[in-house]
Amino acid sequence: MPKLGMPNVDIAFREKGIEAVERSQHGIEMLLLEEDSSTIETLLKDHTEGTETVAALKNPFTLYTIDGIPSSLSDENKDYITKSFIGYQKSPRRVKVYLMAKSESTEADKFTASLKAIANENWDYLAIPTIAEAQKETVGTWIKNQRDNMKNRIKVVLPAYKGDNEGIINFTNTFITTSTKKYTGAEYTPRIAGLICGTPMTISATYAPLSEVVDCDQYDPDERDEKVNNGEFFVWYDKEKFKMSRAMNSLVTTGQDKLEAYQTIKTVDVMDMMYVDIRKTAEDSYIGKYTNDYDNKCLLMSAIKGYFLELEKGRLLQKGKSTIDLDVDAIKNWRISNGKNTEEELADMSDQEIKELDTKKKVFLKASVVILDAMEDISLDVDI
Repeated sequence: MPKLGMPNVDIAFREKGIEAVERSQHGIEMLLLEEDSSTIETLLKDHTEGTETVAALKNPFTLYTIDGIPSSLSDENKDYITKSFIGYQKSPRRVKVYLMAKSESTEADKFTASLKAIANENWDYLAIPTIAEAQKETVGTWIKNQRDNMKNRIKVVLPAYKGDNEGIINFTNTFITTSTKKYTGAEYTPRIAGLICGTPMTISATYAPLSEVVDCDQYDPDERDEKVNNGEFFVWYDKEKFKMSRAMNSLVTTGQDKLEAYQTIKTVDVMDMMYVDIRKTAEDSYIGKYTNDYDNKCLLMSAIKGYFLELEKGRLLQKGKSTIDLDVDAIKNWRISNGKNTEEELADMSDQEIKELDTKKKVFLKASVVILDAMEDISLDVDI
């Protein structure tokens, strides 16, 4: 008898879980850069560099190392890309670059067309080193809309922008100086986005050292605490080296739907990865391919649980804490609102009987996981 193995949907989710652990080691940065129109025109068609014919680039184009940086780019843009690849424990998995014609415009909608062009690309963190004050809100609002309404879990590093959102990193240094150049906060966002992308999800970017920095804004301990509490991410000097603050995003207004866990970059990265993986894998391997009966709902739950177990093995989730089940309350509400049952009828049913009720095209699930945070606060009492 041939070995059939597990159903395809189960295999797909487990494979996605394995991929997720590997993918969690570093992310993808998107750089939106301004360049001379003539340079862009040349790069986007077959052209000659020296004695070699170079194939046209796509826009955006993808780089895996600094060796692939086009030589015709401006020195500033080469520097932004190089800074992105520094990363942290690793370099970003790749850096995508979208080129737009250089403009002195300070209009709020300056980057709108470029944002539309990159919306369907696969990336994690965006940086725009030439962004001006008037354009921050437009970009921040676009990110919020992508996350909340378009189900696109992307994020951005913005300079000195109180986005109050888990998808916006508020980088608040006014200047950063290296041995070769002094940067504004905006100009250093490619480095910060690359640092986050190069931080494995098993750790955080808290206290990540920046060995290239020789000077930056100085803050006393009370100021540093206040900045962290205000949702700021910044470089500071610990009397020996320059390093990042606690790795927080700009979310400061927490509530029932967004608790304190949503304020840490690491936790949001894991949540976003899980959301994208489960949604995409369900669309590719489950939706439209199975009848919506109780047995197949159990198959889907088993498959998603397998995904959770792979993340537990990868030390992204706490072992033994991941659960998934059919949402009895949601099923009740759907049955009542669609005239299938009365409250009295449902009150006489067991939870198991309710789970087995027909819900047409709907599948109501609820899950619980514990995302592992990084070790950041250490308390040590020494008895003498």
